[in-house]
Amino acid sequence: MLYRVKDSRIEDVSAGIYDCVFFASGYEERCTHVAKRLPPNITRKSVLLGFKEAARHPQRCENDRYFLSNWVENEVTLSSEDDGPVFGHLRDLQPANEGHLQIMVDYSSMSRVWYAAILNWARFATQFERIDIDLVYATGDHREPERPMVITQMVSIPGCEGSPEASLKSVAVFGLGFEGQAALCVLDRLEPDEFYTYLAGPGSSERHRARAKTENAELIRHANGTFELPLASVERTYSDLSEVIARHRSKANIVFIPMGPKPHVLAAILLAIRFREVSCLRVSGKRDRPARVGATGETVVTRVEFRGRDRED
Repeated sequence: MLYRVKDSRIEDVSAGIYDCVFFASGYEERCTHVAKRLPPNITRKSVLLGFKEAARHPQRCENDRYFLSNWVENEVTLSSEDDGPVFGHLRDLQPANEGHLQIMVDYSSMSRVWYAAILNWARFATQFERIDIDLVYATGDHREPERPMVITQMVSIPGCEGSPEASLKSVAVFGLGFEGQAALCVLDRLEPDEFYTYLAGPGSSERHRARAKTENAELIRHANGTFELPLASVERTYSDLSEVIARHRSKANIVFIPMGPKPHVLAAILLAIRFREVSCLRVSGKRDRPARVGATGETVVTRVEFRGRDRED
């Protein structure tokens, strides 16, 4: 079962010893930021997941060269919607400490399908007494306005489907980023009885916080409540959102639509893992060109601990 969600530090990760670390290589400059802050001897095994969709992007090629020179011999290339190869690597893991598996995941530029797969695998991996997963995020520096996203798909993240009952009312919780029009489209499709919104505050910068509020002004205006939650603390976000949904859990189907920064997405996924009545949607879309995202230099580190051979509570 999901036992604990706790904030940590990059210094603790650097001093750790892991059975496996997972990195991702795509078109963002920040893909290598976390890896460059860590000594390669922290792990017994390294896995590099590469986006099939961005294989020829110049920045992707540069990122690949770094990882292949410093961390791995081969790259696993897969679609952002494919988690099969991720499970394949997880099934082969053997912990150095009997019954206690330790994994690190750099999810800065990773598909949420991939890191959700790692979390859901840990949820059901009955062969271990304890699994610790340190999830590390390099805060993004969005150097230019992102082009509008055209929604192509809106589906539950695998393992986060919830268990909806048709007779219950629906409550939606939107994590806000810079996609205000896309979020409104999702709201129109879902037509929930009530909905809440949350955004990063403090975030990576006051400029990003103000932009998120401006882009989502209409959604915020009609919401039953809006909450500013710290980007730097997944532990706090997870706890506060648990309180937001607490009074609805026995009376409603609850769906999270996290469209903001990845630490807030992570908190939503963890809530869907923790509570049966909670689901988490993935809204996919297309832009006419990739966004340029560097690293601010800050990191957000979260330790997620699973305990017990009976993974379901």
